[in-house]
Amino acid sequence: MYPEAVARLWSALLPLIALAGGLDPRPSAADYPHQVALPKAAVGAEYHGRAFDSKAGSFVTQDFLVVEVALFPADPAVEVSPSHFRLRLNGKKPELLPVTPGTVALAIRNPDHYEARPGIVAGGGVGGGQVIFGQPRRAERFPGDPEARIPSRGPGMEQARAPESSVTAAEAAEKYALSRMEAPPGGAAGLVYFYWRGKHAKLKRIELIYEGPAGQAVFRLR
Repeated sequence: MYPEAVARLWSALLPLIALAGGLDPRPSAADYPHQVALPKAAVGAEYHGRAFDSKAGSFVTQDFLVVEVALFPADPAVEVSPSHFRLRLNGKKPELLPVTPGTVALAIRNPDHYEARPGIVAGGGVGGGQVIFGQPRRAERFPGDPEARIPSRGPGMEQARAPESSVTAAEAAEKYALSRMEAPPGGAAGLVYFYWRGKHAKLKRIELIYEGPAGQAVFRLR
């Protein structure tokens, strides 16, 4: 899918998606590990792998890569949107397009119905443990084995109730996501998500591509 088509898709979806709060931008793009100065704005980025951790809330994903981005406009009315970003892994195409924060939240809230994949590890805030959602089910010893419907236990699983923790993690994934907006003078920041299920250890080169109203840039994240 071409970047123009992605932008049109996001424009169609945004009215249906509750706007996320994003993140408080750091003082400047120079406060991010990766940054570039463009004629109309400075852009900063930080790669978080499959997780995001903050004092306000944290979550860990199995199927998504998480990138924090920020745009600091030099001119007024510079728009920023997740559709302005793509991710290139190991120098190969096709490049990854961003997914909506609702997609990540759906995987957290309904791991058993999210393409029957291993789900999300939702951590933090409840009894000091983690809750594993959507883990592979046990193999049936015989047809109709009731124990096969019981998910494998994860670390600290007995310390928290799944619904509360899953909602907390899902809400964090949506709350911290980058929203399409006109970046204010102090900057705008948030998380952008990319669906990828490969082995993280095999990622030798990760590049974030920005193409938006401020210009074009490529960040080497790893």
